[in-house]
Amino acid sequence: MADQDNYKTYVRETRTTESSGASMALIVGGLVVAVGFILWLVFGGPGPVATTPADNDTNVTIEPPAAPVDNSTNLTVEPAAPEAAAPDAAAPADDAAPADDGAAEPVAPANP
Repeated sequence: MADQDNYKTYVRETRTTESSGASMALIVGGLVVAVGFILWLVFGGPGPVATTPADNDTNVTIEPPAAPVDNSTNLTVEPAAPEAAAPDAAAPADDAAPADDGAAEPVAPANP
């Protein structure tokens, strides 16, 4: 009869090392905290400091100018005198539009 060896046991040992991602989570968490702090400083930040004045009595004095000021808006603009046409200038044609529409340029008022 044949010898049957059913009682032998083979042990195989396999070792693997896996990173659980703890270091990556630590780095990402630190970045999130840093960005949150920067956003708080930029947009929220500490509020303005409330200051109250020493007293609530404010006196304002406005003095009139030394010389009277002329605030009148009456302005008279006189048209400029038309220039005399040269005797040798040719007369424009009847259907031709004049180059100058006859509007006078405004004259600035004299300062007192």
